[in-house]
Amino acid sequence: MFKNNKYNFSAMLLWMAYFCHGIQALTISQNAKFFAVKWNLISAVDLSDPDKMKIATAAVLGAIAWTGIGKISFLVFSGPLSDRIGRKPLIVAGLLGYVLMFGAFLFATDIFVAKILGFVGGAMTSLFDGAINPALFEMYPENKATASVLSKALISISSILYPLFVAFLVTNNLNPQIGIILPFVLSLLVLVGVIFAHFPDADLQKAEKLSPSEAIRQLEARQSAAGGGATTGLVKKNEGKFAIDGVILPLFALTIYSNFYLFQQASKIYAQNVLNMSETAAASVTSLYQLGGLVATIVFSLMMARGIRDIAILVVSPIFAGLAGLVVFLAPSPTTLTIAGIVVGFCSAGGLLQMGNAVLNQFFDTNKGRNTSIYYFVMALGSYIVPQLAASLIASGKAEIIMVIVAVTGIASAALMLFAGTRYRHIFGVSIFSNSKK
Repeated sequence: MFKNNKYNFSAMLLWMAYFCHGIQALTISQNAKFFAVKWNLISAVDLSDPDKMKIATAAVLGAIAWTGIGKISFLVFSGPLSDRIGRKPLIVAGLLGYVLMFGAFLFATDIFVAKILGFVGGAMTSLFDGAINPALFEMYPENKATASVLSKALISISSILYPLFVAFLVTNNLNPQIGIILPFVLSLLVLVGVIFAHFPDADLQKAEKLSPSEAIRQLEARQSAAGGGATTGLVKKNEGKFAIDGVILPLFALTIYSNFYLFQQASKIYAQNVLNMSETAAASVTSLYQLGGLVATIVFSLMMARGIRDIAILVVSPIFAGLAGLVVFLAPSPTTLTIAGIVVGFCSAGGLLQMGNAVLNQFFDTNKGRNTSIYYFVMALGSYIVPQLAASLIASGKAEIIMVIVAVTGIASAALMLFAGTRYRHIFGVSIFSNSKK
């Protein structure tokens, strides 16, 4: 995959952009107490009052919901815009937005500004999704699923380290703003690197004096003609139907994202509010969840390298994520929650969302920006619904129902991909459980 590929450095920068995204996704929830005071939702002396803290926490989660609104709003056009003007401009814009967002978090003092910043974070992530994934597919046309899984790996690494870093700051009474300064600096460094990086579409545009959209169309056509999917053993027997496959796979994105995003955002609050776990113990649940996701990206990459198809993983893995949520609901304890964190991280957050997008782009190997936009647009509905739902449950004293939703979304994800598996056989003429190397 990496041997003699001149775009390896550019790809590393794109994966680092997703490293920053992993922090962005957790910045508000992991610093809930800090922001609750900073945004004047609660006074410092009332932090030990469970009733007041519950209301303040629900308000903080409401700010996270605006991240979902930003994602939804920008995903409508980010992919098509990426196909039209090229990958690099949108990635630069997304990183610039991250720099401005993290910088502004240092000064925001009310919930209204916080919601705007949440919106910006979601919007910039949508620019990433509309441009980074297609760019990686173009850098590694024969390893689309692996490139996507590596994106998830970097998200997982930062999501493991960041909660522990925040817990370290709190435990040692260090300035919590350090937790905001760190991603600000990282985003700035990645932005500078991307400005000078090379991209396949931009290089073709320059070499053959093509418009950005024409360069992308030419790149797609040439990579398709060269057998971009050859290493996965895929040869189309029938064309996919967007009215079917273009609906089922984005619905999977919604359910699987809701599954792991709900656990990611609410596990620390659930641990403290329902199970009365300490700050450090609650943070460790989130980090172990992310560790499970990171291990899964490695395991799944090795499995795919040995010929196990990505779609087979997508059918089986979410079942266990759903069962993990059900076990915590039926037998809530720090032990079951910690184990569930590892299981959900491995079986749901371990690159399944990115693999689903790769499958969609196997079904339809042109208009990757449009396909990715639709896929992540439907997914983004969950980034608004999930925090709102979690905030409502916590505010009403029903936080335990969060695990029921984790269970339902996990099982639903497996059911959707089982149907997609029948479509896979129709399109490619092979079983999802066949070995792609034979």
